[in-house]
Amino acid sequence: MNAADDDNNGSLTPRQEAFALSVASGKSQADAYRNAYPKSTTWKDTAVWQQASRLMAQPHVASRVAEHRAELTRRSLWAREDSVRSLMGVIRDAERASDIVAAVKELNAMHGFNAPQKVEHSGAVTSVTRRIIDVGVTLEKPDA
Repeated sequence: MNAADDDNNGSLTPRQEAFALSVASGKSQADAYRNAYPKSTTWKDTAVWQQASRLMAQPHVASRVAEHRAELTRRSLWAREDSVRSLMGVIRDAERASDIVAAVKELNAMHGFNAPQKVEHSGAVTSVTRRIIDVGVTLEKPDA
């Protein structure tokens, strides 16, 4: 981050915008910082963490992250809240007790209330390598 990034009177630089979008999309602040400021990939982790934290603490950057998150949530086809509402509808309007039990079980799983499960593995384990490509998303401002 350079001095020009600190004094921009509320408008984001292209790098700050890239950082905000990456954080809103689910990347850690450190990963988002490395993505937006490529020179930082050679820095120590602690230096990246500090700079990413400082950048995120700037009100105009934090506000932009919130705007991106809201837009991404608005654009999602099915949100967690939609799932909860649907399952609550099943519980409220169920004709059979088994429907209620199944809906409650699913709600508990969604919220992490289930105990961890032990999975037994046997046989050969093969290694699978995946290559994940990060695709940038361009968000449009809604019409005012």
